[in-house]
Amino acid sequence: MDPNDPAAVFTGLPTRLYLDTGVLQRLWDFGGVVWEDEPFEPSARAARVPHLADDLEALRRIFEVNDRAGFEFVVTEASLREVEARGQAGYTRWVRDVEDTWLVQSEGVVHEPVAMERLGSVSSKDWLLVHDALTTSCDGFLTADRPLASQAPILVRKTGLRVLLPADHWALLARWAPLWR
Repeated sequence: MDPNDPAAVFTGLPTRLYLDTGVLQRLWDFGGVVWEDEPFEPSARAARVPHLADDLEALRRIFEVNDRAGFEFVVTEASLREVEARGQAGYTRWVRDVEDTWLVQSEGVVHEPVAMERLGSVSSKDWLLVHDALTTSCDGFLTADRPLASQAPILVRKTGLRVLLPADHWALLARWAPLWR
């Protein structure tokens, strides 16, 4: 993709994004900040989480644009297993609702399993999610996991999947956000 060609950049925006469990947890814990524009007033524990305020601001902007853009946000069984392992019933129900929304959006689409060996130094746990993203034809993988995001160059080169931190995804969208307002 030629970064100087606006049409190529626009058509290259990820439109089907896999939500990793770190992003899902941020959305669950701070939904008021993301969807209701409530001020971010972190607890002492949350204040120690690196990049949390930046992630939340980027997620707020991404979902504001999505009100009109209609991107697909994908959750799969691999994500649900991680969520269920946390033992929070309300959080699990909410993530299942997110998954249900995507299943309705993608009804009738057949996803073929992708045969591919783990790449780079992606952990085996993260590879399950990345593999699901590839199998469900995602072109983006939204993560709050900095070590996974550090593997973005090899993943995009070998698979075409763009692994993005919330701020990185917002940086791609910001130029085009006025089109969806």
